[in-house]
Amino acid sequence: MTVPTQLPSAPMDPGLAGLLDQAAAQGNPPLESLPPAVGRQIYRDMAAGLGLPPPAVATEDRSIPGPGGPLKLRIYHPDVSGTLPALLYVHGGGFVIGDLETHDAVCRTLCHDVAAVVVAVEYRLAPEHPFPAAVEDVVCVLQWLATHTRELRADPSRIALAGDSAGAQLAAVACLHTAGTITPCALGLIYPPAQHPSEPSASMAENGEGKFLTRGVMQWFIDSYLGGRSELARHPDFALLSAPTLAPLPPSWVATMGHDPLRDEGHVLAQRIEQAGV
Repeated sequence: MTVPTQLPSAPMDPGLAGLLDQAAAQGNPPLESLPPAVGRQIYRDMAAGLGLPPPAVATEDRSIPGPGGPLKLRIYHPDVSGTLPALLYVHGGGFVIGDLETHDAVCRTLCHDVAAVVVAVEYRLAPEHPFPAAVEDVVCVLQWLATHTRELRADPSRIALAGDSAGAQLAAVACLHTAGTITPCALGLIYPPAQHPSEPSASMAENGEGKFLTRGVMQWFIDSYLGGRSELARHPDFALLSAPTLAPLPPSWVATMGHDPLRDEGHVLAQRIEQAGV
């Protein structure tokens, strides 16, 4: 599927440009040339180096039964009384890197600023656990959350999902999998991937080299996640633009970034969601 250019790119934010320069100055080898464990540690170090001051909120680490074994959760509780909305946040990292620690500051900020109970999940990563392991884990946690709202002091009618990058894709797929049994009130998709990186798009051509998320990194992510199975490239649980319908999604907010290779497919995804009547 060819995705046309949807939006012109504005100049890069100076703060973001500085972070990219700082990452380049560290001289790390390309992620795709490293063992997954090393790439994961580099990502943790990068997240810690952002220096985001996380708000002080109460947290609880918990383990629940999952499809492939215990799943680690981190639950964030705001210092607010009453029954609160609940947010399942799914971290990004190309299905290969990322964990509870890389997105801890993000989840703390959401918990504090939104005044919601935030549940973060450490789903299984590829290549050790290829597709559809991550999908199964996120669906499992959404089902768990829907049946444990009372325990978490959360409102079952105000369950939302959000995620960044691969986490956004997983959050959307979890909503589609549970349609008819769980009715989230909202879905937040932050620069979601929506198709295989081999599909042409202008933003991929413009931004696929020289920044953190390069063509090589994306190909490594997808090869690891799909296990080299080309027949999965347009599977609806992987490529949202190949889903037969997006109508079951809850009201959705989609954020795309001007200098992101995923920009155009994210914009088309937002259009498809709107056209589906969401």
